[in-house]
Amino acid sequence: MILEYLLSRIAFMPYDYHAINIDPDKASLAVIHIPDQIGDAMSVFPIVRSLEMQKIAHLIIVASTLNKQVFEDLTLRSTRLTVIEMTFQDYAGIAEIRSVANNIRKTYGTPDVCIEAMRKKNFKTMIFINKLKAKTNFQVVGLSMKCFSPACKTPSRMDQIFRAPVPLTWSIMMREAGFPVVRPRFEFPLNGEVQAEVRDELGYPKRYLALNFEGSVQERTFSLAMAKNIISVIRNEICIPVVIVHGPKGMDTAIELVKLYDHVYRLTLTPSIKRSAAVIKDAYIAITPDTSILHIASAFNIPTIAIYANYKTRWPAMQDISETIVVGNNINDLNLDEFTLTLRSMMRRLNLCPDVQRAVSGKSKL
Repeated sequence: MILEYLLSRIAFMPYDYHAINIDPDKASLAVIHIPDQIGDAMSVFPIVRSLEMQKIAHLIIVASTLNKQVFEDLTLRSTRLTVIEMTFQDYAGIAEIRSVANNIRKTYGTPDVCIEAMRKKNFKTMIFINKLKAKTNFQVVGLSMKCFSPACKTPSRMDQIFRAPVPLTWSIMMREAGFPVVRPRFEFPLNGEVQAEVRDELGYPKRYLALNFEGSVQERTFSLAMAKNIISVIRNEICIPVVIVHGPKGMDTAIELVKLYDHVYRLTLTPSIKRSAAVIKDAYIAITPDTSILHIASAFNIPTIAIYANYKTRWPAMQDISETIVVGNNINDLNLDEFTLTLRSMMRRLNLCPDVQRAVSGKSKL
């Protein structure tokens, strides 16, 4: 580990430069660099809100084609917002990364601070930092280079050693740098139009359970057989409608599940992360093996059963009421008896007694 650290420092030295300590009261232009996954984008909102409270004049967010949707409905009170889209970093070429950084400097000037939110020790992040050349940079991956603020030390320790929840490390990062203290939480801004079309599609029932069975990777995706088993348990234990939350890849499975069970539904609208978020926002309970959907549920404080393969402490459920099940490497090794007990525990915490469970009130299409 020490050898790896030393080698990375030597490799990154050509990209380093002398940063200066900034006074938050004099900072006017900030950049958040996060061309990554949806959950990663949702985790940086403590940074966004702290900069907003500081009344930074201009905030630029460099997002990926995938997570740009998280910021599309974001509005700030007294801070100008610019969202720049680039290729997901894993697939972005060096020329594109340099171009994005150079264009920011050319168009908007030298940033006072760049928050390198990718949380990756790689050449692509260092190239961006080197070409942007903000007055100072924040990160939590533990790099001790001249271009990074000394304020990174404590939050980097939280991330690298204690593996603290990511929104918490960003909240502490901003506090350590002298910016306003904010709550460590996920957010997903959602416009009223999306919410309205989803409510119209569902008839806006007063109670339903949102079930997500797929994630961005295979280790977070239930097989059709396991999805059937989970729905069977749900239908036996709780008598409220189930709405399937899925993306384009999961459409065929969702259609199959809707055909097999009464009171199990899906949106007929074209799948999108915003529509999935709207379903989650109105749900009474959410169940998911995917951290992106989990973070959306956390953003709206929806009670959730989170099912993990290879649990990662940096990405926990952060809503007021949640239950967690951890399986091994294969998400389909979920123990149905454990799932049943967890669902019952959630029902007790929500005061869902048998009579209440069977009283699905309100007119709806479900």
